[in-house]
Formats: sequence, structure tokens, C-alpha cells
Amino acid sequence: MNDALHTVLELAIVVLSVGSAVLAYLRLRGRDFGLTDLLIFGALAGAADWAVYRLFAAVAGPHADSAAYEALAALLALFALVPLAGGLSAVALAALWVCAWRHAGVRLGLMLALAAAVLAHWSGWEGPSPASQEARANPRTEGEVWALENGAASRDDCDRQSRSKAFREGCYARVGR
Repeated sequence: MNDALHTVLELAIVVLSVGSAVLAYLRLRGRDFGLTDLLIFGALAGAADWAVYRLFAAVAGPHADSAAYEALAALLALFALVPLAGGLSAVALAALWVCAWRHAGVRLGLMLALAAAVLAHWSGWEGPSPASQEARANPRTEGEVWALENGAASRDDCDRQSRSKAFREGCYARVGR
């Protein structure tokens, strides 16, 4: 019970701090959001959210020895970027709400975006797999993982598996241990 209450209070503190940042921005701007605010904060929030997504993908999953420090660096960057992305997204959503209330073009854009999202959901399109992109991006790590999973005993095993120099170097790193 005590842990659950502590978790709820921590979540409430985070929500209130983001909300207070939005209210402080509203006071600074005089509560007069415009299309400029929407464009600026929409682009900043989109870029921050994309960066957070890429960092989460870098941190997720098991890592070979050579990629562990990269994952740690990505995790440390996440500690700084997640609150920033949350604040930017909150201001962008507030600007979107106000602009949708005031401008018919923004409302039309929101309806078209919603229709596109529903059609994409119904079509079953999921986009490229992040795991396959990650494997293509780092063949050295792929070689280390292959050597671990398949119990490569010699350098010849690595040479037979792939012609990629980076893959073989990763495999050789595991075979030598």
C-alpha cells in the first residue's frame, strides 16, 4: 500500500510540474497562442519525441559487450531528454488545442490526420521493424551475438558465416574468449 501511494504521488508530481511549465509559458505569452507557436513547438516536440524514440530503441533489448556503453550513454541522454520532450509536447498540445479552437484550417488538418491514422490502422501496416533496422546498423554486434548463440569454436566458423569484415571481427572477439 505504501509503495502504491508513493508511486501515485511521484506521478502526480511529474504531471503537476509539466502542467506548471505550460501555465508559466501561458503567463509569459499572455495566453495568446497562435499558429507560430504551433509551428515552432510542434516541430521542436516532434524532433524531441523522435530523438526519445531512437534513444529508447538504442537502450532496449540485450546488448553485447561492445554495445553496452552505447546503451548506457543513450540511457543517460534519456534522463535529460524525456522531461524536455514532455514539456515541449505539452506546450505543443496546448497550442494545438487553442489553434484548433480558433482556426478552421487546423481543425481540417486534424480531421485529415485522424482519418489517415484510422486508414493506416485498418490496412494493418506496421512499418519497418526496429529490430531489423538495428541488426543492419551494427554488423559487429550481430557477429558477437551469432558467435554466442551458435557456439562458434574457431575463426573458420566465423569466416563461413559471413563475408562482412565487421561481422567477422565481432565473431572473432567472442571466439577468442
